[in-house]
Amino acid sequence: MLNNLNIIYSLATEQDQLPTVGLLKELAGDRSNFDIARFYVAKDSDYLVGCIRTKVFVDGTRELASLAVNKNYQGRGIGSELIKKLLATETFRPIYLLTSADKENFYKKFDFNIINPLELPSEFKKEYEKIIGLPFAKDLQVIAMIIK
Repeated sequence: MLNNLNIIYSLATEQDQLPTVGLLKELAGDRSNFDIARFYVAKDSDYLVGCIRTKVFVDGTRELASLAVNKNYQGRGIGSELIKKLLATETFRPIYLLTSADKENFYKKFDFNIINPLELPSEFKKEYEKIIGLPFAKDLQVIAMIIK
């Protein structure tokens, strides 16, 4: 099945909501401020295999968030293609993201660069501070990145 992938990328629809929530839950992805209209999805036939979104904060700041690819489909470029599609569709800039330091080079391929957390917009700085305070982040070096 995986050798003959025919992945279709598109903006999410209401029908994608339950599978998207399920994928994010399975992979411990970010489900806060969930709005299916902000998602871009990848499907193998009708099976949702990946998702990504921009999360919009109260002050209008945007975050690339919720990048998730089904474990059976990882390592096949689906995540990269989701990022490309989302960035082509979401033309508002800047877009921020939070990630572990070991993923810095992955995001640099898409023109994201590290930003000093002190330079983050106030609403996104709150998100950063919340994330670095979570138990899982104690073993990670969380970095903030931006694309302008």
